[in-house]
Amino acid sequence: MKNNKLIFPAFALSIFMFIFTYALLLTWPVECKHMNQYVTIQKNSNVNEVSKILHNHLCINKTIFKIAVKLTGNDKNLRYGRYNFKSVTNMKDLVNLLTSNNKDRVKITIIEGLRLRDVAIYLENKLKIDIDYFIELCYKKSFINSLGINASNLEGYLYPDTYLILNSYTEEDIVRLMVNQFLFNYRENISENNLSMHEIVTLASIIQWEAVYDDEMKLISSVYHNRLDKDMLLQADPTVQYILPERKKKLLNKHTRVDNPYNTYLYKGLPPGPINNPGINSIIAAAYPEKSNYFYFVANKKGRHIFNTTFKGHLKSKK
Repeated sequence: MKNNKLIFPAFALSIFMFIFTYALLLTWPVECKHMNQYVTIQKNSNVNEVSKILHNHLCINKTIFKIAVKLTGNDKNLRYGRYNFKSVTNMKDLVNLLTSNNKDRVKITIIEGLRLRDVAIYLENKLKIDIDYFIELCYKKSFINSLGINASNLEGYLYPDTYLILNSYTEEDIVRLMVNQFLFNYRENISENNLSMHEIVTLASIIQWEAVYDDEMKLISSVYHNRLDKDMLLQADPTVQYILPERKKKLLNKHTRVDNPYNTYLYKGLPPGPINNPGINSIIAAAYPEKSNYFYFVANKKGRHIFNTTFKGHLKSKK
């Protein structure tokens, strides 16, 4: 009987200590000056790998994080993706963020070559964003500067990729996510270059609309580089398509005479900025063209291009 009397208080104390520890861990404050950065959790990462990533990037205590995850039964529920932690204040917020159900996220895919407004329309349909505010952000100089982009707007910098977007993400969060993804991929693939980042992205956007096949991108790029070196007009059809109210199946002479700084039939050099949001292959092609003597190209019926060194040869290929 005495043993029974002792067991109950001990059991109650154990329960109390568990609840106390549980509450203490989940309310454990999470503070770090880097909380506003984006961190990627790779697919199939286990709790040990995730704790190391959080510790390295955000100074999160690895041991406390692992205990909190296991206490809540979430050690098998960690989800991969790209996360921003600015809304996280304690360990509970952190665990909830990293284990949120798929219903709390929306998968979106931005395809290569979409214009800024097309991206905004797509996001409005998928995420119900405020499209006007999203576009306003993409033209807001102070916001653009805060992202580390030296441009008048974010056309060209909304990186085409597949994203998992939390329902709690604001328009600012989404733009920042895409631009950070652009910067990461750009820095991973492009080293010092004769062209600036803005010039590379601008040229890449032209190549993106010209090339149907990725294996032609570097050769198309060589034509534009050769023309720039010779101070020739680029005469790039995509730059004309960009300034027209709607894209044409075939450009006419009257279209190439529209007076606009983006019209490379009238103005030498690159246009003022990108004309769409290019993918990494076209960015690499713009930075590192294939060496050639070509100055002209024309597409055949299959979308492949015929390249020429002379205008005479170019005219023959157009027939």
